[in-house]
Amino acid sequence: MTSNTFIKDNILVDPSMQTDIIRRAVDGNFGDNPNQAVHSLGTVKTPDGREVAVHLRHAADAVLLDDFGHVVLITRKHNPGAGLKALPRGFMDPVQGSGGATVAENSVTAALREAPEETGISKQLLEGAHIIPVGHRSYDRPFDIRVAWGDIPGTDIKKGDFFAVSTQAFCVKTRQDLLRVSLKAGDDAKWVLVAKISSLTPDEFGVADHLTMIRAAQIAGH
Repeated sequence: MTSNTFIKDNILVDPSMQTDIIRRAVDGNFGDNPNQAVHSLGTVKTPDGREVAVHLRHAADAVLLDDFGHVVLITRKHNPGAGLKALPRGFMDPVQGSGGATVAENSVTAALREAPEETGISKQLLEGAHIIPVGHRSYDRPFDIRVAWGDIPGTDIKKGDFFAVSTQAFCVKTRQDLLRVSLKAGDDAKWVLVAKISSLTPDEFGVADHLTMIRAAQIAGH
């Protein structure tokens, strides 16, 4: 088996390797609020005989909703799902804790930091929004195990390492009609748009669980 059969577009696609890595992520019991931005999951042997370091990197998704059935989405510049719709997402940064030790940024802080960067939505609007977590942090995400394009600053992830992504969605509900809100794509977003949730279909999304998160956020936000 050659490398292009178990990696596609910088995403790990080998089912047995996905199962092994996700089992390690779930068995780590890192909870809804991980204390580190990245955790080591050991190493794996690839089909071409290499031993590759594996990490778990924690993220947060902002589900920006209004009272009119709309959601703010981006189209992604990069894989997974380049060119397809997705939620604005931020990885939790390593930060210095009160005792001086390095800890993980708060999940909701990561989500609210990334939302303006990717969508241009105003921080003032976010400050007035109703924000609640949607369910629990998700670790069982075999479709989002990535190959690092380069060393990731502030972490132990090096170019060529694998990293799985856990995420926590947050419902960010505003009373304003999102169609009337000024938006501008930035950071990892190629475009930004406001969509009617009822018209969205799974095949439009570059990340497999994002439409599920949106529908769950709708329920949580009522």
